[in-house]
Amino acid sequence: MTNVLLYWRDYRKNVTGDYAGWHSNSALLGRLQPGDRLWLVTSGKSLGHEAEQAGFLVAVWQVAEAIENPGDEPAYPRDQYRFRVVPDGVECITLNEPILVDHILRPAHSSKAVSIGRYLQGPRKLDESTVRRLRVAAGPDLAIKWLKGNRAWAS
Repeated sequence: MTNVLLYWRDYRKNVTGDYAGWHSNSALLGRLQPGDRLWLVTSGKSLGHEAEQAGFLVAVWQVAEAIENPGDEPAYPRDQYRFRVVPDGVECITLNEPILVDHILRPAHSSKAVSIGRYLQGPRKLDESTVRRLRVAAGPDLAIKWLKGNRAWAS
């Protein structure tokens, strides 16, 4: 299973809860397989949090499929976004409260005055150690949802 970290710059502006997909030119995302996971992080600024520059985990999406962008969404034209990663809505987890994970993701010796987004410009594979640290940081909210899926949390 591949775990990929994504920085979601406009999280509050874009989040809808319907898991329409993630559009990108990244070959890494285009190669994802069903069951792979996307770990979505945003900045405190996007959340309206006082720690504006810090990184927060907001969701973990399980991939249903990665496809060539069919060009059916005007906001994501095929010539600018080659791939669409389609998440499995039932298995995707949106955290009730964003979790501060800046200490896990920010490069050592980097300035905390610089937005986490500056360091997370493109998608990147996560190693198992980092995935474990993210799961621990997210605590019981993620653990319960991980075990039950969103089926038990649908409103």
